[in-house]
Amino acid sequence: MKRIKNFFFLIGTIALFSSCSDFLDTLPKGKVIPTTVEDYGNLMKDMTLSNGYDALPYYCSDDLMIPNRAINLTNASNKAYFWMEAFYLDSEDDSNWNQTYNHLFTVNVVLENIGSATGGTETDRRRIAAEAKIFRAYYYWYLQSLYGPAYNAATAATDLSVPLVTEPNLEAKHSRATVEQVTAQILSDLEGIDQDLPVLGSNNYKPTRASAYAMRARVLFYMGRYDEAATEAEKALELNSQLEDMREWSFPTEFPSGSINGKPTDISSPQKIWFHNVNGSSALRQMAIGEDLLELYKQNEKDLRFKFWFSNVDNKGEYFYDENTYCYIQTTPNYNIGVPEMMLIKAEALARKNDSQALDILNELRKYRFTEEDYTMLTKDADKSLLDIVLEERRRELVLSGLRWFDMKRLVNEGIYTKTLTRTTPDGTVHTLAPGSNRYLFPIPQSIINKNSNIVQNPR
Repeated sequence: MKRIKNFFFLIGTIALFSSCSDFLDTLPKGKVIPTTVEDYGNLMKDMTLSNGYDALPYYCSDDLMIPNRAINLTNASNKAYFWMEAFYLDSEDDSNWNQTYNHLFTVNVVLENIGSATGGTETDRRRIAAEAKIFRAYYYWYLQSLYGPAYNAATAATDLSVPLVTEPNLEAKHSRATVEQVTAQILSDLEGIDQDLPVLGSNNYKPTRASAYAMRARVLFYMGRYDEAATEAEKALELNSQLEDMREWSFPTEFPSGSINGKPTDISSPQKIWFHNVNGSSALRQMAIGEDLLELYKQNEKDLRFKFWFSNVDNKGEYFYDENTYCYIQTTPNYNIGVPEMMLIKAEALARKNDSQALDILNELRKYRFTEEDYTMLTKDADKSLLDIVLEERRRELVLSGLRWFDMKRLVNEGIYTKTLTRTTPDGTVHTLAPGSNRYLFPIPQSIINKNSNIVQNPR
């Protein structure tokens, strides 16, 4: 264990854009430079690799509303809520950027050296390389989703994404790659790795074969390649199709609270396909849900997701703000790539072809989200398209997944999401987010641009 911790200390404390030219030439006293297959396998056991990002995308999305008395414009999350010019001061670090690139450094070290590492079997080498590749694909999908535009095949070759770093070179000053280049790397990393990953992971943090299919499904889905995404989702579901049964949950107190009896942890959830953690989620407890999302749940207030995830009163029965303002009481968002997401990818692909089998998938999911006496099957609606029905259910089910901001970008790109959002600061300043706005791009942290002038800022 001491040896493993030494690896994590050595790799994890190196910032991607720092200067350390003799890093691999000098062995720090008491530290270990990985050389064996086992060493690199231990690097991929680092649990922090699953801490990919924070809750900032929640604040940008229409799923969340900050009541005036809770607004604090010194916080990055509140600045993101108003889609401001910058989220961080020039002297502040952006954890979405810094932490993710630190993780990329670790997996790049593994991928560059696993082939020449001593000991181990070829099966071990391929598995470790596959683990590193799927993490790299995930990190670049996430970075591009934040700092780049939604994928558009017509403009991907010129749209700017993020720096594409595939070697552990601490001195390189990369410019921003295009969306096409980053996407090609993501797809390349996901190609063929499924057979090198085990069907069952050695621990709950490790990616499995189903993870590879599910990650590929997510990437293709956000590229708008819906039928291909559904095919990959089906492969993942063939390995795991279990769902959490919310009918078995209960609150331990008279009034709702963040604690729920019978609810599995995210890492032990039967519907988990690939575990991912999130930082900074506790702040959601002070946040309300957006008005139109509230209306979606109120179409059927017997929805157990509404009951267990949101409330207008605290665990003492006192209103958070007022009787009409429902807040997040489930303060641990589930950022796993899971079974519900795969089901909803399949359903959306079918709905886009006007195939009513999409409803069968939704009904299979929903029967675990209502008590038996409150459950009614969804049917075709003369006033709504199948796609509208699926998109509404996707929003209800995946509200804690952190995907809504990315869905908004995707649907704006397709002309489906046409809302212009407005938010007003306590001093009366109105901030607007219109379809096609540059504010759908996260600002590049100025602290990074100050260190690397090859990186250009997103237009704001």
